[in-house]
Amino acid sequence: MEKAEPKAPKEGRRERRKTEARERLLAAARQVLAEGGEANLRIGDVTERADIGFGTFYSHFESKEALVEAVLLEVMASVSAMIGTKALEFDDAAETAAFAYRRFVRFAAEQPELAAVMTKLEGADTKFEESLLPYARKTLERGMETGRFAIGDLELALTSVSAAGFAAIKGVLAGRFGPDADSAGAEMMLRAFGVPAAEATEIAHRPMPALELDA
Repeated sequence: MEKAEPKAPKEGRRERRKTEARERLLAAARQVLAEGGEANLRIGDVTERADIGFGTFYSHFESKEALVEAVLLEVMASVSAMIGTKALEFDDAAETAAFAYRRFVRFAAEQPELAAVMTKLEGADTKFEESLLPYARKTLERGMETGRFAIGDLELALTSVSAAGFAAIKGVLAGRFGPDADSAGAEMMLRAFGVPAAEATEIAHRPMPALELDA
């Protein structure tokens, strides 16, 4: 007679339920933030949308601010991964860099509420740099190895690209930059990396493949 499969420990089931509830809260908060920004986010609305009791909220997050930060860090990591992974599919490092830069800048126009709250996080510029650094490093290293880019200091170039992208996002949100900010910024970046001017212009204005950002 075969032995029955041992039942999963109650603690394991409890932890799974807790994890699932936290994920539902994050998803609900992300929707509320995208629709109306942080000012219109109320814990009751989030718990109702997540189908979780109001009192249960505080077993997952100590405050509304903690929830907002968790959502935005998750969004930042997710967007960086999607854009970075897609960008690395291009054979040409110049096209990879241009695509990634343009998609990050366009995120501000496509998801303004999320982007606006994200830029106001404490240390947001550093968190932004950390999220895109792995993909940016691969791109610039590949460009240097193939002779596509002329970069004297890789670390300085990485910091400059991150700072420029973050500043461009804030500029788009503030209305200081027009709809071509992504292409204009990408063109300047490529020229700074040693790509000939005419070629940098052409690459920076190419139609981009669609990319649905799960944000």
